[in-house]
Amino acid sequence: MQHPNSEVLNLSKTGKKLMRQRRFRDAEKVFMEALDIEAENSYVLVGLGDLFRMSNDFNKAIGFYTRLLKSDESNVFALRGIGDCFRGLRQPEKAVEFWARYLEINRGDVHVMVRLADAYKSMEMVEKAEKLYIESIKVQPRDRYALMGLGNLYYKNREDDKALGYFETLLSLDENYVAVLTMVGNIYQRRSDYQNADKYYRKATELEPDNSYALYGLGNCQRGAGHLDEAIDLWGKILDKEPYNQNILSRLGDAWMSKDETDKARELYERSLDLGFDAYALIGMSRIYREKGDFVEAEACCNRVLMEKPGFERAIEELSLALIDKDHANK
Repeated sequence: MQHPNSEVLNLSKTGKKLMRQRRFRDAEKVFMEALDIEAENSYVLVGLGDLFRMSNDFNKAIGFYTRLLKSDESNVFALRGIGDCFRGLRQPEKAVEFWARYLEINRGDVHVMVRLADAYKSMEMVEKAEKLYIESIKVQPRDRYALMGLGNLYYKNREDDKALGYFETLLSLDENYVAVLTMVGNIYQRRSDYQNADKYYRKATELEPDNSYALYGLGNCQRGAGHLDEAIDLWGKILDKEPYNQNILSRLGDAWMSKDETDKARELYERSLDLGFDAYALIGMSRIYREKGDFVEAEACCNRVLMEKPGFERAIEELSLALIDKDHANK
C-alpha cells in the first residue's frame, strides 16, 4: 500500500473507528471525503470495501475491492475481502479464486484456509476440502473450525471412525458443542450402540432441552431398546414445537401402530398426508387398510409411493404383503 498524505490517513483512521462503533453511515461519509482527495488510495478503498462488507452490502464492497485489485492485484486485504463477500452472497465458486490467491501470498492463515476448505466442501470437492482441513490442523491443531469442518466432512461421508476422532478432540476442547454431541450420538446410533448414543444425546438435551435433533435421536434409542412409551414421549416433545413436522408425525404413527393403537396412528398419518406426500405415512395407511381387509386402498397407498419413489423397498414389501393377504382372503 502507498503512504497516504496526513489528511487521508487521519480520515481513514476516523472511518475505521466509526466502523468499529458500527456507525456505518458516518464512516461512509468520512471515507468518501478521503476518496475525493485520493481517488485510488488503497487504504481508503479497502476501508470502503470493509465498511460495505460489514454492513452486508456485498456487491458494493466487491466494487471497491475490485477497483483496488486493478492497480494492486496482490493486495491481501482486497483478496480476502472479496472472498468473504462472495461467501456472504452464497457464491463459494467465486470466493475460492480470491481466497486461493490470498493464500499464495499469505500462507498459513488458518482462518482463510478453513473458509476455503468449507467452500470446497459445499461444492462437493471433497479431496480439496479434506487436504486443506488437514493442513489447517497441522498449522493449528486446536483450531475448532478446522476440527469441526473435517469431522463434519467425514461424518457426511459415513467415515465414522475418522469423524469420531476429530469430534472427540473438539469435545475435549469444549464439551458443550451441542451439534457435535448430537452427531456423535448419531454415529453410535448408526452402529446400534444405543447406550453410547443415549449418553451423548442426553448431554445435548441437558444443554438444550428442546433440541429437536437430540430429542429425535433419544427417541430412536428408546425405540431401539424396546421402550416405545419413552420414544413416543420424546418425539411428542418435538411435535409440540413442530406440529407440521411430517417425519415426526409418521414416526409417531409407526410407534402407535407397534402398540396396536390403530386410531391414534391413523390420525397422525392423516395429519402428515394433509401436509403433502409422505412415503412412510402412506405405507402406514396401507398397513391399516390391509389389516381391515381393504386391499384396494392398501394397494393404492403403495402405488402412490412407488410413483414418487420407484423401487422404494418399504413400499414394495408392504405391497407384497397386501397382495399375499388379498390372495389368502380370496381363497
